[in-house]
Amino acid sequence: MRGFIAHAAASTTAVAALALIPVSAAEATTTSSQSLRSYRSVVSATSGWQNTGVNVRRGDRYSVEYLRGSWTVDAARFDRVDADGYDWNTDARIYQGCKILDDETYGTLLAKTGRSLTAVGGYRKLRADGSGTLRLRINDADGCLGDNDGRIMVVIRVWRGRY
Repeated sequence: MRGFIAHAAASTTAVAALALIPVSAAEATTTSSQSLRSYRSVVSATSGWQNTGVNVRRGDRYSVEYLRGSWTVDAARFDRVDADGYDWNTDARIYQGCKILDDETYGTLLAKTGRSLTAVGGYRKLRADGSGTLRLRINDADGCLGDNDGRIMVVIRVWRGRY
C-alpha cells in the first residue's frame, strides 16, 4: 500500500483524475460463450463522479471490488475508512447535509451508469439495466468535497456473453 499511495501522491493530476489500469492477463479470461474483462481504477475522495472509462451494455454483469487505500469525508475530524464507509455511530456525528445516498453511510463507494445509482461499498455484483460508462465516487456531495482526503483502488470486472 505504501507504494500505491506514494505513486498517486507524486502526481497532482492523479488526485483529480481516475486512472484506468488494465489488469494482467492472468486475471482476465475469455471463453467462447462468455468474455470477462477486468480493470483497476483509482477513485479520489476529492472529486465528484469519476469516469472509469469502462462501458457496460444493457444486460452485462459487472462487479466493483475494493482492493486498497483509504479516504475520509473530513480530514480534520474523522479517521480514514475503506470503501464500506463509516460505521453508523460515526456517521451520526458527521454533518448530515452532504450525502448522495441518505440510506448509506458517509464514505461508502457509489457507482452510477446512466440513471442507475447504487452503493457498492467493498464489493457488489450488478446487472446493467442500461448502457453507459461506469462512474464512481465517495458518498459525499460535490459541495462538501473540500475537506475530503485520500483515494482507493478498485477492480472492475465486466462479463459479456451468455450466462
